[in-house]
Amino acid sequence: MNFKAYDILSSLVPGFLLLIVVMVTFNIQYNTNFFVVYTALAFLTGFLNNTISSWLEGFYFWTWGGSPSNRLLDGKDIWKVPFYEGVKVKQLLIKDSTKDNPSNGELFSIAMRKANNQKNQRVDDFNSLYAFSRALLTMVLVATIFLLIKHYSDWRYYVIPIPILFIVWLRTKQRDYYFCREVLNTYLQ
Repeated sequence: MNFKAYDILSSLVPGFLLLIVVMVTFNIQYNTNFFVVYTALAFLTGFLNNTISSWLEGFYFWTWGGSPSNRLLDGKDIWKVPFYEGVKVKQLLIKDSTKDNPSNGELFSIAMRKANNQKNQRVDDFNSLYAFSRALLTMVLVATIFLLIKHYSDWRYYVIPIPILFIVWLRTKQRDYYFCREVLNTYLQ
């Protein structure tokens, strides 16, 4: 089995981090003799975390004020990721659509199809970075919940994890905007 960067970023790294949080939360001692077992558990944990992060994507979109692809197609960007061609790209996508009144989701899927046909490595890279960020956000969310349940009376577990959760949430939002902007820019080429 060959691991791609996507597999390592989106599954193994968050899996190891979650495994560490679980071991700390339940006072499980690390044993160097079980490194291979820990790696397998980390991959499984990361895989489950990645699955949950995919399931939570709609919730994340809700907290961001909507899906980045929908917002960009409606001409709404964010302060760190400007996109000036929202109206233009939406008009071009509507012309490419076979439906009378296509949704933004349908329009973005047309742009994705065109971007994937162009074999744009940047689109793949931005997609991998977004998937990693989303998995990391879910891992930080789960870890914060675990840590707050275990240490609910210790103020340090509010001061440190909650700002980290906010920073990872914001960066994941930006990563998705970067990915969607890259897809739409690739479509425009």
